[in-house]
Amino acid sequence: MHNAGEILTLETTVSYSDSFMVGCAAYTCSSQDSSQDQQADSRFLHLWLFVLSFILTLLLLLRAVPWDVSLVHAAPSTADAAKSSNGTSRPTLEHAKNLIETHQEAAAIVTLKRFLASSPKPEDIDDAYLLMAAALVGKKEHEEALTYLNQLLAEFPASNLVGRARLMIGAAQLALGKPDAALSALSEAKNAVEDPETKRQALRMIGDLHMQKGDLPRAIQAWLEEMSLAPAEQRRESRERIKDLIVEKMDKKGLMRLREIYPAEFPGDLALIRLIEMQNAQGEDYLAERNARVFLNRFPNHEFTTVAADLLVTFQNKLQASQHIIAAVLPLSGKLQAFGTEALNGIQIAIDKARDSLGINAIGLQVVDSETDKLALRLELSDVLNGRHPLAVIGPLLSRDLSLVSALAEQTATPFVTPSANAADVRHLGPYLFSTAITQPLQAQRLAEYALGPAGFRRFCILYPDTPYGHESALLFGNEVRRHGGEVIVMESYKETDTDFSQPIRRIKDADLKKYGKSETVKAVKNGRHIVRILYTPGFDAVFLPGSFNQVAQIAPQLAFYDVRVPLLGTNTWNSPNLTTLAGRSLDGSTFVDGFFLDSPDQNVREFVDRYRRKYQTDPSPFAAQSYDATRIVIEAIRKGATSGKALYDQLIETHDFPTLTGPAAFSPNGALNRRLYVIHVKNGRLIQLN
Repeated sequence: MHNAGEILTLETTVSYSDSFMVGCAAYTCSSQDSSQDQQADSRFLHLWLFVLSFILTLLLLLRAVPWDVSLVHAAPSTADAAKSSNGTSRPTLEHAKNLIETHQEAAAIVTLKRFLASSPKPEDIDDAYLLMAAALVGKKEHEEALTYLNQLLAEFPASNLVGRARLMIGAAQLALGKPDAALSALSEAKNAVEDPETKRQALRMIGDLHMQKGDLPRAIQAWLEEMSLAPAEQRRESRERIKDLIVEKMDKKGLMRLREIYPAEFPGDLALIRLIEMQNAQGEDYLAERNARVFLNRFPNHEFTTVAADLLVTFQNKLQASQHIIAAVLPLSGKLQAFGTEALNGIQIAIDKARDSLGINAIGLQVVDSETDKLALRLELSDVLNGRHPLAVIGPLLSRDLSLVSALAEQTATPFVTPSANAADVRHLGPYLFSTAITQPLQAQRLAEYALGPAGFRRFCILYPDTPYGHESALLFGNEVRRHGGEVIVMESYKETDTDFSQPIRRIKDADLKKYGKSETVKAVKNGRHIVRILYTPGFDAVFLPGSFNQVAQIAPQLAFYDVRVPLLGTNTWNSPNLTTLAGRSLDGSTFVDGFFLDSPDQNVREFVDRYRRKYQTDPSPFAAQSYDATRIVIEAIRKGATSGKALYDQLIETHDFPTLTGPAAFSPNGALNRRLYVIHVKNGRLIQLN
């Protein structure tokens, strides 16, 4: 079996790449509308240049493996040339190659089709298929090129051209605007061959594709695997490419991923260094300090160690110079890292706002990662509370961690304000615990006030998930309805995994028909046929659905199907940008409550959202908003003169007008923040604020 590497010479690959480049440019141009802006044009140009580089790399590989030595050095006469059973093979393939080199792809295609129709030797067919694909690509007929490449794989699975054929498939798929298919083909190429050079090229291209898709950690992962296959003298170039990507293009989220994937090896060290630099430049000393500590622990002999140690001293001195210190205990690693980061972002926005009026050194922040074992967390917290003497701690996020910190809080007279642990009574765990979370009792109370007040509803049915949250929400709302003089006709549940809700809906209708509901038999003619339909008119005003937004999006259209066409009521579990996308118009007229509404016209919310977007280039989540409120409350207590944990505790107990995003608020005796909630209504497929 021959090797197409000799047939596709360097000159052939260059001219072939030019043709491929034109085809890719034609694809990208046809994908653009003339009205697209300059940014879109730049993005397509970037893809065009990437495809050119991709194809050049591929085609240089196709000539990388030499022909059999006897074929390279033999100079057979025409009469002695290798032949198939029905004619010459080598001269024909060489002729086709020459035609491709001289941009006569059409003639090459005719020649190769004749050759394939002449019953050539089996060992020559795979070469012919590969050449045919090259000629077709030169004609920008990528789909037909894929046909021949797939034939090569199907008919010659053991061919030494399989790996390079898969690489060529990847390039063709990319030219067709199918990066996912290209990635799949390249991954198969990497796994299908033993040849290190083919594997390296596949990995290089996989990395390039991930980079173009914006998944920089995966790009680096592919390039690291490529680097492991490279000769020692070529690894330096790969390291430099990874280093440049980390320094020039990676954001903090990607750097944190690298930090966790490669905790004690390259490029985890570079990711940590870059994180420290970025956080230091952006004034996030608390995070830069934490990462400097991590770096010194993981890389004690690194050349950056001295710099990290000096930075650590600088951060500590700066924190010590702060007039007041607030601590935060949040999950900054592990599965809950995203929530911890959102909460920390909200805390920082509140501190930035305070520094505008109180001064840059007014508030310092010390951060503790809660994602460690309980003993280590208790020890670190104890060191912070007894060493730094923060006036208050924001956190922890989870109700399960409150009992862990309650004793420390009381021993050191340091208030802990959790932004998200929604236990209804945090004070029963300890007197120094407070919460700015949106609790279930508060939601039930505010929703019932709206439903039996401005909405004018009197009768309700409840359909809840069979979970602790669902049970408690249903009971709380039912109690509030009855307390306001309303009536709950029936409460039905469903399994969290259900997608068919017909049975509980039918039970709701049956219970209603025994009280206030009405049914009417209607006769009609449809498509020439007489039909009889029973129309159901609900005797209740609304259905309370305390499920998640994706459950509600499934339930709402099924309720309508069964003629339960009444407004639906919900909790903050509905608050998602995907709610109306999933539910369509089936939720129009429905209402839920929450302590944060991204599109609220309220000035407090607008200022918070604008600050957050400017600093983090994304929208704040409810975790960020509740953490922002918790921090603002602590800072307000400092404004009013609190200079110790005990003094701040007294302020939390006595003050009745703390500033929050929804307006003045105060802590109730159980430690939960008693505040106004937003009533959010669905109208014409959009969320609007009613109050």
